[in-house]
Amino acid sequence: MDPTSSRAGPGAVGSAEPKPVLRTKLTPPGAQPGALARAELVARLDAEMLPGRLGLVVAPAGWGKSALLASWCAQHPARDRCGWFSADDADNDPGRFWTYVLAALAAVRPGLGDGATQLLSAPGTTALGDVVPALLNNLAEQPEPVTLVIDDYQTVTHREVQDSVALLVERIPPTLCLIIASRTQPNALPIARWRGRARMVELTAADLALTLGETTELLARELPTPPTVEDAARLHERTEGWVAGLHLAALSLRRRRDLHEAISEITGDNRRIGDYLAGEVLAAQPDELRGFLRRTSILQRLSAPLCDATTAGTDAVAMLARIERDQLFLIPLDDRRRWYRYHHLFADVLRRDLEHTEPDLAAVLHRRAADWFAAHELPVEAVAHALAGGDTAQAAELIAAHTMPVCLQGQVDTVLAWFRALGEDACRADPRLGMVRAMVAGAGGNIAEMVRWADLTEEAAASPGLPADLVTSVHAGVALTRWGSAYFAGDVTASVRHARAAIRLPADNRTLRQAYAALGWTLYRKGQFREAQAPFSQAKLLSQDRGDDLTIMVTCGIQAIIAAAEGHQHDAEAFAARAEGASRRHSAGEHFNAWCFHFARGWAAREQYAPEQAQGHFQRALELLRRGPMRLETVEVLTALALTDRQLGRIDSATDHLEEALGILEHCRHPGYLLADPRAVQIPPTPPVPTRAAPALTRRESEILALIAAALSDQQVADHLGISPRTVHAHLRSIYPKIGVRGRVGAVRYVLNHPPPAGPRHDPAG
Repeated sequence: MDPTSSRAGPGAVGSAEPKPVLRTKLTPPGAQPGALARAELVARLDAEMLPGRLGLVVAPAGWGKSALLASWCAQHPARDRCGWFSADDADNDPGRFWTYVLAALAAVRPGLGDGATQLLSAPGTTALGDVVPALLNNLAEQPEPVTLVIDDYQTVTHREVQDSVALLVERIPPTLCLIIASRTQPNALPIARWRGRARMVELTAADLALTLGETTELLARELPTPPTVEDAARLHERTEGWVAGLHLAALSLRRRRDLHEAISEITGDNRRIGDYLAGEVLAAQPDELRGFLRRTSILQRLSAPLCDATTAGTDAVAMLARIERDQLFLIPLDDRRRWYRYHHLFADVLRRDLEHTEPDLAAVLHRRAADWFAAHELPVEAVAHALAGGDTAQAAELIAAHTMPVCLQGQVDTVLAWFRALGEDACRADPRLGMVRAMVAGAGGNIAEMVRWADLTEEAAASPGLPADLVTSVHAGVALTRWGSAYFAGDVTASVRHARAAIRLPADNRTLRQAYAALGWTLYRKGQFREAQAPFSQAKLLSQDRGDDLTIMVTCGIQAIIAAAEGHQHDAEAFAARAEGASRRHSAGEHFNAWCFHFARGWAAREQYAPEQAQGHFQRALELLRRGPMRLETVEVLTALALTDRQLGRIDSATDHLEEALGILEHCRHPGYLLADPRAVQIPPTPPVPTRAAPALTRRESEILALIAAALSDQQVADHLGISPRTVHAHLRSIYPKIGVRGRVGAVRYVLNHPPPAGPRHDPAG
């Protein structure tokens, strides 16, 4: 167990491996046999859907939104730059949603969004504050525009996801064409504002409805005998051009000899038509096919192996081929016909049929699907099906094993939803679940909750009958959790004790290397530089060949700080370079623990009297630290910034940084050693600005001074005023003594504090 993974603090280990994505979610649905071309709508999109615009396609199920957009993308002149993402209920997690958006963009432009992807897996970052701004910057730098389609957006209900998409829409760059397809109006987006700017293309059900000509063409293709013009017009009027309703009607009418009479029986609104026709279609299918349809309806995406595993059958390949051949609303999700999904409306009908016909079977099907997803390393889908199947034991096993990897992929909200679904009693009873709940609490910087779950985990581990190796692992994990909670609270004395206790306990390699890293870190915080080296070396030795670059980054980063503090600049840079190299291997450069090598370089630059350079490193370290729970490190960096501010004469900024550092330090019980200690820093008060009479400037001098303050060159000033550069120089020689400065920089500073007079003073002619 790893109480310091994700956002949990110093010594955090584990690799932020790229999250596996379902490629079928990034593939537009394939065209159905005999599908209508919808040439007019495609032409309209070609004409109106330009880079820098938002496209909004909103209509209920069955109106052909996905098919139209997929067809448009396939015919687009720049179709190799069209990305696609089909959202679903599982994407109500900011980390997961943006993982797929970035994967969709990277699929059409390798490298696009790399910076945002790194931020996505970094603990403490948010989609709204970090990931989307980085993506906007990445998009703005693209040499050619790209297109992104987000389909089924109605499934997105998470507020942060909606807010972050709204930010993308609000700041959409001219290199992005964004299209959102949804069954419902996405009210969280700034739609009214975009309508007012005339930068939005909207298609509704009225736009998507088939024309009478298209209805006639569709019926002629799908019926053995084409209907009369009058019958086609009557069916068109009753379905109002609803694509799914017409297709279902055609399936139903194939078996009727008298089309005129059959069409007259179709009445009601779209929902009732759908229910009626779906019943007609299902009722006409053989029992084995109908059974396959309803039993696989619990799956959001289908493949033959998954269907066989779910239904306990062996004929899924043939069944899927038959369903596709008979056009029973099966949509291919890749070019190789390996993955499919049912049309949403049809899937709803199938699930109702399952509930009515085999109500006790759904739970069994979900459990089988969970087994298949778990075996294929897709834990999010596996847990969802286990919970839907009521198998809390299987869900608990999966959650205990996959909580921290999923958290490291940025899907913290998904994990929290798992805990809510299991309930607190289940987590209390299982020490593995209690342990991961403590880790997640630490990831969010909730020290009290972290301690509470550590206590509950120890109680659960005392229950009789637990495997000895599990008890041992839990005790070691609890010790590390207690180290983390003490350290985050600023109690170095207690954290040393807990780190040593963790090392003494029997533990696996992962827990042991974390414990050594924790001990080395805490000894540094005690000011015991030499003593810290041995546990750091041991942590790195245990991390070799384990892919644990995060531990290597942290240990080398702290060793770089120690070397910089001791004046060994060459060693400091060598350690910092190794730490930075480790951070790049698993995109850990945005992890808050990456602060350490930035701080080391900043301290080295400060010691070499390069305050501007030092301040840049310190500011980057502070940016990273603000994402995590580490108080003492934040105090240290704020104080270092105050010191460089003082060197640079930025007294107000120095005072602000120092006051914040002291405020945090007040809440630290035993802070230990601080390389930059705010209690030992004095910031001189800002000297009062002497008042002086306004200088007597001519109108021309005032004009020249204002232009200089606007960053114009002497030549530009001369061109603007219609005078020679030599005349500008002469005026400046007169202006500088009058306002008490020596050059252009001083003149700019003067204008910031004393705007030049607008009118003439003594010489109207200048």
